[in-house]
Amino acid sequence: MPGIKTNDLLERISKGGFLAIRLNGLQNGSFCMMLECVDGTFIHENSDGSIKEYKHVDDALSWLKRKTGVKEIVVNLELWKNDLLKR
Repeated sequence: MPGIKTNDLLERISKGGFLAIRLNGLQNGSFCMMLECVDGTFIHENSDGSIKEYKHVDDALSWLKRKTGVKEIVVNLELWKNDLLKR
């Protein structure tokens, strides 16, 4: 899955150039952000190319609220803390 840097992510969001924003829970308890567009799905990445992880879903939601006018975000908890719950 291709990555997307913050400036490009915010530009696509501001232009309405997306189908959905998803916050996917990860097994370690953090979340990553994915932007679904007609030309593919992009994962938010840091400037060094690594996946941008949000320690708490509220961190990502607060950031999106500050930076965008988005009103609807999908939160996927399927994998969130999956390994931790099995212990």
